[in-house]
Amino acid sequence: MNTAHLRKVTTIDVRVRTTQQLFDARDPSPFRERDLDDDFVEYLLACVAEHPLKANLKIVLHIEEKPASLDSATINQSIQRYFLYQANLTRGTLRAFLKRAQLFLVIGLATLFICLTIAQTIRKYSSDNLLLILSEGVVIFGWVSLWKPIELMMFDWIPILEKSRILKKISSTEIDTIFGGAR
Repeated sequence: MNTAHLRKVTTIDVRVRTTQQLFDARDPSPFRERDLDDDFVEYLLACVAEHPLKANLKIVLHIEEKPASLDSATINQSIQRYFLYQANLTRGTLRAFLKRAQLFLVIGLATLFICLTIAQTIRKYSSDNLLLILSEGVVIFGWVSLWKPIELMMFDWIPILEKSRILKKISSTEIDTIFGGAR
């Protein structure tokens, strides 16, 4: 028995006067390709982020004035396409981020190798205390050069992944549009 439909559905309500409040008025594109309003996008991102990704969500748009040329399916499809497009962009950003982090790691490891080699050479051919202190500084510099790459590889990619998952979740969330007071 499929129990997915038995789970509690959390509704995210959005109330606007016209459909134009959902879309970016500065965008000259045809309606179906138009960007969404920044405040609307941020509101949905914040609402969805409050719930686990496995939560069963539904977005209900309450629009006071029914537009003459648009139906609810067109509005819903435009919103879902926008968030799917943004999810794909974010995934691309994540891939580029991870490639850059890998490049930084290679640079950091090469820097560490060079610094350790320099420090070994100084220790091998000098007994001067000042040069020995300098060699320790070179070793520390080498290890510090790995700090940012390790931070990027371990932690900094996680918020990008989370945003991508939230955008994907919104793109697949059911949307109901209610004009005036009726469905």
